[in-house]
Amino acid sequence: MKFRVFFLLLFFFFTVFAQSSLSDSDTDPLGQLISDLVNASKGEKKLNDIKVWPGESSVRVAIYPSEKVTFKYNLLNDSATTNRIYIDLIGVDASGFVLPDVKYDSFLKKIRLGKRDNGIRIVIETGKVESYNVVEMEEPCRIVIDYYGEKIPEKVAEKAPEKTSEKPAPKAETKVQTEPKKAEAQKKTSEKPAAKAETKTKKKKIVVIDPGHGGKDPGAISGKLYEKDVVFRLAKKIEKLSKNYDGIEVKLTRSKDIFLPLEERAAIANAMNGDLFISLHANAFKDRNVGGMEIYHLDNTRDDYASKLARVENKISENVTLLDTILVDMTMSYYVGDSLEYAAGIGKGLKKDLKKYNSKIRGYNKGALFYVLVGARMPSLLFEIGYITNKSERELLQKDEYLEAIAKSLLDAISKLKVK
Repeated sequence: MKFRVFFLLLFFFFTVFAQSSLSDSDTDPLGQLISDLVNASKGEKKLNDIKVWPGESSVRVAIYPSEKVTFKYNLLNDSATTNRIYIDLIGVDASGFVLPDVKYDSFLKKIRLGKRDNGIRIVIETGKVESYNVVEMEEPCRIVIDYYGEKIPEKVAEKAPEKTSEKPAPKAETKVQTEPKKAEAQKKTSEKPAAKAETKTKKKKIVVIDPGHGGKDPGAISGKLYEKDVVFRLAKKIEKLSKNYDGIEVKLTRSKDIFLPLEERAAIANAMNGDLFISLHANAFKDRNVGGMEIYHLDNTRDDYASKLARVENKISENVTLLDTILVDMTMSYYVGDSLEYAAGIGKGLKKDLKKYNSKIRGYNKGALFYVLVGARMPSLLFEIGYITNKSERELLQKDEYLEAIAKSLLDAISKLKVK
């Protein structure tokens, strides 16, 4: 009762104050504040944001309510080529919310938002869905949905650019009746540079390096050393050294110290059309004698150690069953073999190249359910570069020479592997 009286007095004060003392430009933010206070008193939950990452054969959607909500979802078959997925957020208000501006020219066809008696409904229209995951994440609260369609076959994708290279051909064809041999010769000549350019494009292997954590998320901490800084320095070394490799192009998910939610990282890699995705991390443990490097691929493992490590990287608590409920879609198994091949090549290379530093390689064929790798439409690895809580490794990880040795070994291994 006391709270209601206080709130009414506060509301009255703000209303009078706004009408008598504020300019028109000031009333909008004040009105929003009053609206937020009213909603808070009613216990209403708001829709804060929707982020979308569309791809050629998949789409990731992140829905950000103001707090944890009850939700339900379902997949509806509209036709042989399209699907419709709806997500109901119970007790959520979306008044005034504007849907993100998205180009509907890929697997994603349309997004709609509607009001319902008990909340709101978000409807996502897509191409034919092969599988999908719905995961509730924390810090901040969000619901992340992955929809996967049939991946475009490589052979079809490779042939597509040839149509573009042959656009000038009609000009030559206008002379076919009078000078057929000359037109044919011109056509062949015009095709040669295009063929060379296409071969050169195919030759490049795009490696997306993801420096873990960043911004407000420091990752593991040991004294004044932050995980986010160590892995970013290594990422920049890899990017710089990659210029010496003709067949490799390195792209970074973040080029400065900013925070990226887990769901954005694989989505960025997909948007970059990556051929390999590597997320860099540094480990920590209460026993300071524990050390060593580890390379993981995506797998719904039951290994206790790997599961605990995944819980830390996924930022979820022990009582959340995320690791048991993520349904890694069937297309992910398509990349497991290639991921293991990359992991083995990189792991063996590190073991040989870092011998003079007495670096320990704890394993490079480990599987774990790291959410940062979920959704990557390419071979993907999580690389723990060492323990910053281990004294000798902490000292090494602060040396440019050591980071450059890791970067070179990594690039050497990738350049030698014949993984498609």
